[in-house]
Amino acid sequence: MKARLLLTLGLALSAASCGGDGVISMVGGPPPTDAPTLTSLQSSIFTPQCAFPGCHAAPAPEQGMDLSAGNTFVYTVGVNATELSGFKRVASGNAADSYLYMKIAGDPRILGDRMPLGGTLTPAQIGAVRAWIDAGALDN
Repeated sequence: MKARLLLTLGLALSAASCGGDGVISMVGGPPPTDAPTLTSLQSSIFTPQCAFPGCHAAPAPEQGMDLSAGNTFVYTVGVNATELSGFKRVASGNAADSYLYMKIAGDPRILGDRMPLGGTLTPAQIGAVRAWIDAGALDN
């Protein structure tokens, strides 16, 4: 009887977690060992999608966040988000609470628009950013 109650409770909790409240869950195992590098993300996402004048590049990057080559790490990892206090732009090992990830994934906690403006990244691109952050957001 006790086992049946626990099974029922477990199924109920599992079903409730699929409720679609919009919060992106990062519960899971250890960070992936084959995570993308910052170099690969820079060339495939940040430079072509984000780092140009009027967005996240010189002379006046939005929110003071420069995502151009050679600057992304310094302007994101461990840096406080300016648009929404209480978050880091990139919190190493924690994509779910990294504001940069929240902005590209469309997390309901963000302020302003989802990024990049005028479009969205593919699920694979969003997953690559998540994997890099969860693996420690290394500068390589």
